[in-house]
Amino acid sequence: MSSIGAQNPFAPPRALVDDQIDTQIEMVEATRGARLAAAIIDFLAVGGVAAIIGILAAIAMPAYATYQKRAAAAGAGVHASGGGGVVAIVIGLLALAAIAGIFVYTAVLVYRYGQTIGKRAMGIRVVRTDGSRVGFGRFIFLRWLPVTILSMIPLLGYVISLLDVLLIFRENRLCVHDNIADTKVVTAATSEGATLLGSSGAQLRTISF
Repeated sequence: MSSIGAQNPFAPPRALVDDQIDTQIEMVEATRGARLAAAIIDFLAVGGVAAIIGILAAIAMPAYATYQKRAAAAGAGVHASGGGGVVAIVIGLLALAAIAGIFVYTAVLVYRYGQTIGKRAMGIRVVRTDGSRVGFGRFIFLRWLPVTILSMIPLLGYVISLLDVLLIFRENRLCVHDNIADTKVVTAATSEGATLLGSSGAQLRTISF
């Protein structure tokens, strides 16, 4: 009876269906406004360092020129190239230190967190277009270095820098450095699980402040 009941031709059809749960959260692209605001915040942070160097240079050079005039009037025989060279070297070292600081600020934060302070404030993060984490070498040699070098070209550099920013208004919202490095900017909330490509660990962390 049980076998006949199990094969009852009048029973309604049944099918076993396994529920498929998608554990992957689709990454949401950052808005243009969020990227712009993050860039402004980072610019102000970097601009603060540049402003300090500019103030030091503005104070040091006139002060040294005044010193030269007084020394010459007193007959001290100060050589124009002596102290001036020292001042120039000090300012140059400060400028190099500022550039190194800006690089470390950007490279280390983006590698470890996928974020700068500005991006953290706006809740966005840099990842690869496939959703994986951006490697250190990729960030330096593809995302940062090419546009930086091109921006140093007289006159043309201004055009390239402007173009790099304006391309965010394309439909895919990618800048020149994103195209070169195969990166994109997404919301931090949807990219917390980003890892290095082919790695099960090394997840990005979130800057705490």
